[in-house]
Amino acid sequence: MINEEAAPRTSAVKRVLTYGVTLVVAAIAIYGISEFLTPVQPPKQGDCVSLTGDVGRYEAADCSANANYVVEGTVAAAQSCPNGADMSWVPVRRIDPKVRFCLAPLYDVGECYPEARSGYDLDAVDCGDQDVFKVTKGGRDAPAPSCGPGEETRSYPAVKLTYCLSRA
Repeated sequence: MINEEAAPRTSAVKRVLTYGVTLVVAAIAIYGISEFLTPVQPPKQGDCVSLTGDVGRYEAADCSANANYVVEGTVAAAQSCPNGADMSWVPVRRIDPKVRFCLAPLYDVGECYPEARSGYDLDAVDCGDQDVFKVTKGGRDAPAPSCGPGEETRSYPAVKLTYCLSRA
């Protein structure tokens, strides 16, 4: 007779927990892979986007909600945007399209913004700060608002957006 030791039996609770943890890990892995392997879809002219952070975390957005830019168009990644006032963003992942998004900022009238900024966040600042401008008028209507004396006009004709800016 061979002396065999009986293998310890795992409890049903331990098996259920093991299966549950395995399913959760698999779901997270599948989501992460699908998110990583899904390229950014080039937006159409007039689409709104939310772009935040130093390198630009991109999300398509509703124009009336949390958008901070409107797309004026796209050009090849190696080209410059036709409107010198545009911000631009180039997707950086290998899977993303090789295009540059030309973006017009969505400022709030009456708010002040820094002249120079790092990154893509469009956060209003105190109008008493140095090197800021105040958005006095703005609109996406035709005709564009007429700016007063001493105000700068910043225009984004592709999306019919114009701002009047003054030094704060």
